[in-house]
Amino acid sequence: MTDRQLEVRVLWDGIENSVLFLKKFEIDSHRYEACDTAVLTFVRSQASVSSSALWFESGATVTPWVSVEIRDLKVANPNWSTIFQGRVDHVRVLSMYSVIEMECRDALAQLIDLRVQDAWLNHTGSDLLSVLAEAGGLDARVSFPTDMPDHMLGQFWQIEHKRGSFLSQHRFQTAADLAFSVAREALCDLYADGKALVCQPMQTSNQAQSVIDANGIVFETDIARDLQLSSGVIVHLASWDSRQRNSTHLYYDGKTFSENAPVTEKTFHSFRVPGRRVEDLRRLARGKYERIAAHAVSARVSMPGLIGLGPRQFMRIASGQAEEILGVDQVVSRFSLEEGFVQHVVLRKRGE
Repeated sequence: MTDRQLEVRVLWDGIENSVLFLKKFEIDSHRYEACDTAVLTFVRSQASVSSSALWFESGATVTPWVSVEIRDLKVANPNWSTIFQGRVDHVRVLSMYSVIEMECRDALAQLIDLRVQDAWLNHTGSDLLSVLAEAGGLDARVSFPTDMPDHMLGQFWQIEHKRGSFLSQHRFQTAADLAFSVAREALCDLYADGKALVCQPMQTSNQAQSVIDANGIVFETDIARDLQLSSGVIVHLASWDSRQRNSTHLYYDGKTFSENAPVTEKTFHSFRVPGRRVEDLRRLARGKYERIAAHAVSARVSMPGLIGLGPRQFMRIASGQAEEILGVDQVVSRFSLEEGFVQHVVLRKRGE
C-alpha cells in the first residue's frame, strides 16, 4: 500500500483545464439518502489571472460536468478510476485570485432540487422512479427484489389514494423525498451513478461477490457495539383503516412475523403507519428492522486510500479474537500534495 505513485486529474465535460491545478480534495460518498459531495481546491496559474475569465466568472449558470479520476502509476497498465462525478454548486476565490475552492454534488442533486408538483396516479414503483429520473434529466436503472412485487402506487383501489396524491396533502416536498420513500419500502438502495439514477436491492454479506480484507492495512480502528440492539430487536407496526374501522398490528423479530405481541425481553421499536395493508406492513417491518439492527455493530477505520472503495461494498476487519464482515456505509476520501491519499470509512452490520 505504501509503494505507489498516485496521479489525480479533474475533467470538465471530459476535458482537462490547463489553467486550474488540483491542490487537494475531500469527497464524501455514503448511503445516507443524500448527495455524495466533493470539495475541490485548485491553484490557478498566475498567467490566467489577467487573461480570459473562467466559466463561473463569465456569468454562466449551467456548470460543466466534473469528474475526479485517480490511478496508480506503479501498477501494470494503470487505468483511470472515477471517484466522483457531479456539478459545482458553490465557488470561493481566495488568496488574491490564485486559490479556488469548489463545492460539488452528484447527480442526485437533480432530484433534491426538483419540487413535487404533480399527482402520481396509477404508477408502479419502478414506473414512478423512471418518471422522476426523466423529470430530473437522468437515466434510470431500476430493479426490485425478486421476492417483492413491484406494486401500484397512487389511485388504484380506493378514493383515499386520489385524495392523498395531490400537492396540498401528500407529505413529499421534493422528487428525492418521493424516490427515497419508494426505494426504502422496496428494500432497495437509491443513488446516482454518473448521470443515472440507480435503484437496486440491498446486498447482504452473503450476497457480496467480494469482501475487501482490511486487516493489516488500516492504521486506526474504532469498533462500537450496541449491547441493547445485540440482545434482540422487535419492530412493531400499527396501522388502521378509518373507513373499515379496524386496526392491524404486526411484530417482526428479524425472522418471523406475528400479529400478537411476543413475550420477550427484546427491545420494542414501534411505528404508526396509517392506511396500510398487511403485505405493506411486512415490507415496511423488514426495512425498519434491517436499518435498526445495522447499528448493533459499527466501526470507523482510517487507512491509506484504496482506489475503488465505496459505499455498498463489504469489508473484513479484526474484532478482538474474531473478524467481522461489515458493510461500507460512508467513505470520506482526502487527497493533498502534502499528505497523500487517505480514507476514513464508516462500517455497519448490513445483513447476514
